[in-house]
Amino acid sequence: MIRNRDIIIFGDDWGRYPSTIQHIGRVLARENRILWIGSLGLRRPKVSFHDLLRVVEKGKRIIRPAERADDAQYPSVRLVNPLIIPFHDVAWIYALNLTVLRTSLGRIMSAEKYRDPILITASPIVHGLVGTLGERSSHYFCLDDFTLFDGAFKRLGELEQSLVSKVDTCFSISDVLMQTRKTRWGNDFFLPQGVDVNHFAPSDTPLPPGLQNIRKPVVGFFGLFTSWVDVELIVACARRYPKYSFVLFGRTHIDLSLFNGIDNIHYMGEVPFSELPKHARCFDVGIIPFRINELTIACNPLKLLEYLALDIPVVSTNMPEVAKFRPDVDVANDHEEFIAMVGATAEKAVKRRPGHHRSVSERYSWEAITEDISTKILSVESTKGPLRHP
Repeated sequence: MIRNRDIIIFGDDWGRYPSTIQHIGRVLARENRILWIGSLGLRRPKVSFHDLLRVVEKGKRIIRPAERADDAQYPSVRLVNPLIIPFHDVAWIYALNLTVLRTSLGRIMSAEKYRDPILITASPIVHGLVGTLGERSSHYFCLDDFTLFDGAFKRLGELEQSLVSKVDTCFSISDVLMQTRKTRWGNDFFLPQGVDVNHFAPSDTPLPPGLQNIRKPVVGFFGLFTSWVDVELIVACARRYPKYSFVLFGRTHIDLSLFNGIDNIHYMGEVPFSELPKHARCFDVGIIPFRINELTIACNPLKLLEYLALDIPVVSTNMPEVAKFRPDVDVANDHEEFIAMVGATAEKAVKRRPGHHRSVSERYSWEAITEDISTKILSVESTKGPLRHP
């Protein structure tokens, strides 16, 4: 494991939601000093209520000076939320953003005597900073095909390829992404998703109010409701199985009015990550009803391992990274097969072997994944000779 090092991480906004980069960052923060830079934006802002709320949220973060993470468990994490103009497609604005970032980070690193830092980024936006922060090594974590996001900056693909050509390693969460994100050095690695197996441990504690009288069996989903979630497929399942309860948790960025008037669909809104396992324990089946398109073929959903850690059987649409978990996960090739699998899995749920699905997830703890990443990073650094400032 990487220990006693300074690490610069360009991720998302610390604590906003439990992303892959945050899980890895929290493991590294136990024995290293972390300079965490919040989201730099990957898509053009739109005139919408959601984006307005996001602007307000970002504004609150920006007006606060660099500070320690709110969570007392991570005193070694220093947060930076830089003032960035979210128009990276405009060359002079992008250059200005890089100058502001380089200057503000340089001041902090100089004042706090950062030495031989490891640079990790999950954002293609920072390609112009690689090699300018005195880093010992640089690493790109490719967590999605961001170029396919709705409203993504037009230059994002170009910036990402430039970044990959500079960094020492590239870690990609799917085989599809690995095929198109290759460093010049050949240091290209698969990055499996992980799970906090202790957080998602099964429990016999009473269910929260509102869930205790939900009719069984329960087919459940948690996560962000966005364009790649097939709402129509959820509705089709609910109509096929009117005696099942469909319990759904998560923030939404899309219209969910299709759920209106369907008595056995219970949309419960967003639940804090800290409380999610207590609520999801009511699930008899966990579903991943993602549309199959260019974006989702390259994705690797975190919720798969979280369901399994809760010892919940899973039914999913056919994404390559999910299909790797057959036969422990039911993977459907089309809508009709998905609907049939939901019924068959719910019927078998009461007879399943306790602990079987959880045992699958235990091979993918965030600690084990971060250990593997650390080994690869340190191996690359070993080729560069001794540290300048050990």
